[in-house]
Amino acid sequence: MEPEPTTWTVHLAARRPGKAAAAVGLVVLALFGVWLLARGVWSGAGVWLIVGLAAVLLLGSIAEFLLPLTFTLDAAGAHLRAPGNARLLPWSQVRRVYLRPDGIKLSPLTTRGWAESYRGVLLREADRGALLARVQAWLDAAGVHPEIIEER
Repeated sequence: MEPEPTTWTVHLAARRPGKAAAAVGLVVLALFGVWLLARGVWSGAGVWLIVGLAAVLLLGSIAEFLLPLTFTLDAAGAHLRAPGNARLLPWSQVRRVYLRPDGIKLSPLTTRGWAESYRGVLLREADRGALLARVQAWLDAAGVHPEIIEER
């Protein structure tokens, strides 16, 4: 029997408004620094082009913290949707499950290495035990039995 599909949204910045304000403040400070440096080298629109590019890069680097993340567990696999980013890891490709303090990381890799940070899906949920039960139900339904690793 197949489990019921589940969708939930997590907004990390809303959970930690002080940290979000500090992150945005640092971005604004960095953009001011870019503006100061750029105006010494370029003039007119060139300065604003560089500041705009820096803003996109800096905000893009913290977008998963600032913007809501939507997770779905269904027959296709584990999905992560964020503005400008979508990931899907099919259940058949899950090789390792990392139980982390900040969530559950599903990985398609059989060994830990540098690529681990760029592969898989990190599911974030306040109740990690309930989330693990839902993930385990989908893995069982898919006939997949990955290695489960507890991280501290």
